[in-house]
Amino acid sequence: MESDSDREGTLRWRVKVGPPIDARRLRRILLVDLDNLGDLVFSSCLIDPLRHAAPDARIDVWCKDYTAPIARLMPHVERVIAADPFWDRAPGRGKGAFGAFARSWRAVRAGEYELALVASPQWRVALAVRAAGIPMRVGLARHRNAAFLTHALPEADVDVPVLTEMGRILGPLGIAPTPLAYRLDAAMLAERRAHIAARLGGVRPVALHAFASKLGRCMELAAWLDLAHELRAVQQHVLWIGSPRELDVVRARVEREADWSWSDRLGEQGLAGMAATLAECALFVGNDSGPLHVAGALGVPCVGVFAPGQPKRTFPQGRGPWRLIARPSPEGLGADDVWPVVRELLAECTVAANARA
Repeated sequence: MESDSDREGTLRWRVKVGPPIDARRLRRILLVDLDNLGDLVFSSCLIDPLRHAAPDARIDVWCKDYTAPIARLMPHVERVIAADPFWDRAPGRGKGAFGAFARSWRAVRAGEYELALVASPQWRVALAVRAAGIPMRVGLARHRNAAFLTHALPEADVDVPVLTEMGRILGPLGIAPTPLAYRLDAAMLAERRAHIAARLGGVRPVALHAFASKLGRCMELAAWLDLAHELRAVQQHVLWIGSPRELDVVRARVEREADWSWSDRLGEQGLAGMAATLAECALFVGNDSGPLHVAGALGVPCVGVFAPGQPKRTFPQGRGPWRLIARPSPEGLGADDVWPVVRELLAECTVAANARA
């Protein structure tokens, strides 16, 4: 059994305190996040303070292929290099192809970046960044990655909000820790949003996302249907969010499909289409999953259902108002638990909208 002193010694060995980095002298910076959708959205919190500290630098992103449409919505990002790692699976896909990943790696190497902020904790990611010849590589120590970083910071505390821990990556650049928020630029979706708004008839619906990558963490579909009926009873238009396969499951449980709107029938597909759809919503309600954080990053008011998830770590951390429902499991969780929270946030948003008007 590892003692506390043994663990402290291991951490000291893994942590590297490289020389301070003068952010204002940087010209080419790469944010590396080869993780899934939610993690990529979290890492967007680094872009605004990075741009402020390094106003003359070009900022690019290296990410998974399927998350690239969302990476392109990060403010101040000029180029997105994308490929699925050959050692990892993206949701709904197999492992990435070695050839495609090698091509993305060559693009990174050709970019002549001076600094890489390595948001992904896997050692293979850090190794790929080092092999690409990027001289300064900053990240949080984990999974044997410290050997390939020039600045390996103490590993993340899973009991601390994820953006607080991720913000420590900016420390070697002299960027003081401040409350961070993840952010995506909804203005980049203007054309898609206009098309969706027209399809919705100018109505701003409440989006319901009843799914997640792990079904064991999802509230029962019957409870989501009850919630939809509660919303309809107070004249709120409901838009179901999900893939065509997921939404087919919902459609099989409703009496009339025409009573509701469906994201897969609005004419905008893929993650960019989903983001544009969410940006046109008055409120998002969903399980702990990537779409929850995309909505929050776009400034959409959110209600997150964590059953269980990691509510202390991955609660909504965007720029809009939010509420959280946390349970140790989805068992017994129903619309009676969720509807009062949704109703309260809807009322708050109505008051704020009237004040702005």
